[in-house]
Amino acid sequence: MKLLNTLTLISLAIFGSSAMKDISSKDLIKDIKIGWSLGNTLDAHCLDTLDYNKDQLASETCWGNPKTTPELFEKLTETGFNAFRIPTTWSGHFGDGPDYKIDNSWMKRVHEVVDYAIKTDSYVILNIHHETWNHAFKKNLESAKVILVAIWKQIAAEFADYDEHLIFEGLNEPRKVDDPNEWNGGDSEGWDFVNEMNALFVKSIRETGGNNALRHLMIPTYAASVNDGAINNYKYPSGDDKLIVSVHSYTPYNFALNTGEGAITEFKDTSEIDWAMNNIKKAFISKNIPVIIGEFGAMNRDNELERAKWAEYYVKSAKSIGVPCVLWDNGIFEGDGERFGIIDRSNLTITYPDLVKGLMSGVGSSSSATVENNDEDDITVEDIEVTEKYSEYLTCSKRDWICKAKMSDKCYKQVLNCFINKKGEDLCHKINDVCGNIWHKKENN
Repeated sequence: MKLLNTLTLISLAIFGSSAMKDISSKDLIKDIKIGWSLGNTLDAHCLDTLDYNKDQLASETCWGNPKTTPELFEKLTETGFNAFRIPTTWSGHFGDGPDYKIDNSWMKRVHEVVDYAIKTDSYVILNIHHETWNHAFKKNLESAKVILVAIWKQIAAEFADYDEHLIFEGLNEPRKVDDPNEWNGGDSEGWDFVNEMNALFVKSIRETGGNNALRHLMIPTYAASVNDGAINNYKYPSGDDKLIVSVHSYTPYNFALNTGEGAITEFKDTSEIDWAMNNIKKAFISKNIPVIIGEFGAMNRDNELERAKWAEYYVKSAKSIGVPCVLWDNGIFEGDGERFGIIDRSNLTITYPDLVKGLMSGVGSSSSATVENNDEDDITVEDIEVTEKYSEYLTCSKRDWICKAKMSDKCYKQVLNCFINKKGEDLCHKINDVCGNIWHKKENN
């Protein structure tokens, strides 16, 4: 019987389709605990050193990171992350106008990596990153609009059938590059550019219909900044409850990001974090506007315990106002620059387990980052997450068959992931029993 149930749920996962859950972004982000960014990978670009005409896929590793594997996301999910941001540079991978056709092999590879993350039952944020055509100057606006629509409509069509676990992020840190106002919160030229591009992005995705009519979308402030100028001049489109403000905040600056004079190694002053969270709360949370901190981090200065303290305080502060965070990981561990790596992608080792424990403590979870053995029957944070989700799976009213069907689909997919990722048969069958209770539990109203 157990074998039959397993085969049945595998068939459901392979041949069934997931309905797009019609919920607000405010409700959706409650399910995001903490995220991780696949930095310096699909967003890497080497236009001056690679022949993109010969090999469209070489750019993935041209900044030094190895080719992405499914096991990377599986390891991070076990560690406690349940959202993955996949920064992607499209320049060099699309043709000339008016079509700006994305190369088939590149789109296929991006799709493949998205699927790696989706199959862990996590949320995935896909964006456009490191582009030069969308620098926020008025002279660029009209041409940038054309490219934005062309690129995003192709992406939207490629992922048209994906459910609410896939989120689109229209722009990454749109700003006036090499301008005095680049990082200070912007000016009217930059604000207008970003607001117009955000509105067009939303309109373009909605026009593609299907699941994209309900797709959750992230739209940034100028430079994704939390500075007063950026957030006070931000226009949040009205009449759409599936929009999320995207901001980045590497703070305190001297501890988290500064590579020059004034950089510090100890985390003692919380005032900059408090200020950033207060700004986010006043500008957005107080108005019921959902926010995700799409990038944050503190570079390695051989100070892991201090970073662990920082991580716990930062994430706990964000959680207190209902804002999930996505950690930036560029895979860099050596040198004098921005060393934001936390997992060695070549051997899937968490290099800074105390830092990860700080992150998970801040979000109110635990981490398996310090577990050194690889026993397939070990119960890690995945077990804890399953237990937490029991109540969600069993919340449908007694005769709400549509709700039960959706919950059943989600639950059995988690069982499938459990078997595929070899979490241990006892655990997987335990989850399977819960899935059965969706239809038979007498306590349902």
